[in-house]
Amino acid sequence: MPIVLEENMMLKTRVKVSSIDNLSDARYCAGMGVDWLGFALHEMPLNKYKEIRNWLSGVEIVAELSGLSADQMNEIVQNYAPDWIEVDSRAQLPRLLEMDIPKMMRVNIDSDNLPALFATAAPYVNYFLLVADSPDSLQGMEAQIETWAAQYPVILGLELPEEDLEEWVEQSSIQGIGLTAGQEDRPGFRDFTDLMSILEKLETE
Repeated sequence: MPIVLEENMMLKTRVKVSSIDNLSDARYCAGMGVDWLGFALHEMPLNKYKEIRNWLSGVEIVAELSGLSADQMNEIVQNYAPDWIEVDSRAQLPRLLEMDIPKMMRVNIDSDNLPALFATAAPYVNYFLLVADSPDSLQGMEAQIETWAAQYPVILGLELPEEDLEEWVEQSSIQGIGLTAGQEDRPGFRDFTDLMSILEKLETE
C-alpha cells in the first residue's frame, strides 16, 4: 500500500523533478505536490525501483531514457511500467509512435537546433523539456523561449533566478517547470533546502 507523508500540496504550475535515485527525494517531492518524478530506470535495479514506487501516491513516474535505442526503451517500459518516458534529440522519432505511452523530449538550448527539432518532433511527443549546459544560457533568450512556448508545449528546465520564477509561471506560455534532484547525505538523510525554496514559491495560497 502506498503511504503518503501528508496531503499533497498544490502548486501553481506542473513540475517535473529529474534524476531522482532515492526514496527521500521521491517522497519529499510527492508530498510537495510535484507532478512528475524522473528516474534513469535503465541504471536502477528493478527491485530498488519497486521499493521506491510502492511508497508513492499521486505522482507520475517518468523513465529518463536519453541515449537508448527504441528496443531498449520498450524493454524498460515493459519491465518497469512507468507512466511516461523521456527521450532526447537523438531519439528515433518514427519508432516513438510504436510506444503507447506519453512522451517528453529533453532538448538543449545550447546544442540542439531547436526550431527544426520542435517542428520535427512535435507530432511524436507531449512535452519538450528545455534544458541548458550553463546557468547563463537563459540570458538574452527570454523572448525566444516565449515564442517557442507559445507554439509548443514547453517545460522550462533552465536554471531560473528565484525572483523571476513567479513571473515565468504566471505571465509566460510555459506549461511547467523542470527541477533536478540532489544527493542524499546518507541513506534516509537529505537537505531539501534547494528544492524547498523553489517549491514553496510555487505553492498556491
